[in-house]
Amino acid sequence: MPERPLLARRRPPPDPRELLVRALDRLSDRSPYVTLADLEKVAARPSSRLPAEGLTELLAAAVAESLVLQDRRTFYDRKAGTTSSAWVYRVNVRHPLAAALLEDA
Repeated sequence: MPERPLLARRRPPPDPRELLVRALDRLSDRSPYVTLADLEKVAARPSSRLPAEGLTELLAAAVAESLVLQDRRTFYDRKAGTTSSAWVYRVNVRHPLAAALLEDA
């Protein structure tokens, strides 16, 4: 019987939504509000698997799917005496994908 060559098994690339949920969950543990700028910083790190390219579209799709919840918040800067608005994000723990991922964590 001839021996078959061993084929290297490669994992399929991870679902970017899973990477987004994990990154967003980690950031939420450290800060009460997570903005797009926070996610962009994480994606820009060399060690990050979260794709920096297309992050805005990925986030918009996750919001449309209700995987990620989006709220508009107004922030007050005491030093400058000004306000600014920003979108903040959090994981929807009731979404089946998020629930399964966070259950393992």
